[in-house]
Formats: sequence, C-alpha cells, structure tokens
Amino acid sequence: MPRGDKSAILQYRIPLPTLDVQRMVVRILDEYSKLELELEAALEEELDARRKQYEYHRNALLTFPEAGGVRRMAISSTTARVTSGRNTIRTPDGRVPVYGSTGLIGYTTEPSYRETTILVARVGANAGRVNVASGEYDVTDNTLILEPTSDWNVRFAYHQLTNMDLNQYATGGGQPLITASLIKSLVVAVPSKAEQLRIAVTLDTLERMVSDFNMGLSAESGARRRQYEYYRDKLLTFKEAS
Repeated sequence: MPRGDKSAILQYRIPLPTLDVQRMVVRILDEYSKLELELEAALEEELDARRKQYEYHRNALLTFPEAGGVRRMAISSTTARVTSGRNTIRTPDGRVPVYGSTGLIGYTTEPSYRETTILVARVGANAGRVNVASGEYDVTDNTLILEPTSDWNVRFAYHQLTNMDLNQYATGGGQPLITASLIKSLVVAVPSKAEQLRIAVTLDTLERMVSDFNMGLSAESGARRRQYEYYRDKLLTFKEAS
C-alpha cells in the first residue's frame, strides 16, 4: 500500500489567508457544490421520468388483446435459428467487435457473423439482457444469437423481448442461466409486418430520445464540474506575501 512521507508532508507549503477570507471561500464553494448537486438530482429525476415514459409506451404498444386477431407464435417459429456464440479469444484492439453479455467487450481479427441478429445474454447477472448486432462481428459463448425470419422485424423483436424481461426466466442460484431451448419455447405476439414496423419506428424514436438526454445529462454534469473546479482553483490561488 502506498504511503506518504510524513516528514515531507509536514514541509508542504500552503497558502493561509485570514480567517475571514477562508470563511468567504468556503461559503462560496459550499454553495456552488450544493447547486451542482441539486442540478444533477434534477437532471437524474428528468431522465428517470423519460425512461418510465418510454417503458410505459413500450408496454402499451406491445400489449395485444387475445381477441384482437394477432397471431401468437413460439420463438422457434419466428427465428431461423437460436444458437450460442463461440468466441473465446479477444484483444483490446482489432477491426472486428466482439459482443458479450454486457455489450462490446473486445475485438478480434475475423468476423463470425455478418447478419443483423438479436443477442441475449445467457449467463450471469445480466442473463436476459437484449441487444441488436449488425455488420461484421463475433459473439462470446455466454450469449445467445437469435436470427429472426422475415416475418419478425428485428427492431420490433428487440423491443418485444426487452419488454418481456427475459431475466425472469433465468434458472439457477449463484449463476443464473437462460438456455436456447427455453428462449425457443417462449410465445410472442406477431402482428402484421406493417404494424411491427410502425411500432419499431415509434419505440426506436422514444429510446433514442432517452439516450440523447442521457448523453446531454453527462455533458452538462461534466461542464458544471469543470466550472466548479475552475472557480475552486481561482479562489484557492493566492499570491505569496513578500
């Protein structure tokens, strides 16, 4: 464990203004910190409200009455195949991304997949997490790959599976697990292609709005933090007395 040199620390030279000046600086910086925390809390509250709004509309758009005439099909009938990834070797750099249960986890040299597919985390705390992969990529062995047929719009399927909260189907105690056979046995509503596309476009737009706001929140918080640090440095910089 690194330790400071006590004798060196005791020799550090620090500016020591009058107590009145110290109190003034403390008062200003405490107030600034308070305002920064209040802003972050307000932005987080707004982000949470937008997420709930997206989830509300997603659930409403993806709920189909039994008597509504919408087909119900097992996922085994809406996919060409459901398989597990096989990648076990990856590096921090490379031209081909490798996806795992948490998303992008590394790179490799050659792609194993080029189709647009749905990825479902298979093992661990993230079991059931849903993503979409496209372009050239590879997938780890802890992730399932669903290849929808032309009857099941990929973006619609992504929102539908996310809304189903697949984690609830995970089995096992210390190491939750979702199997390909379980995924294939699940039944989903399959409306017309036009309706699937309409719903997918609507939900993609809402999801993008949440993502954009989240990025804006991070940028605003970073800007406020840099502003606070700028004024803190200014207020704590003193000319040395002769």
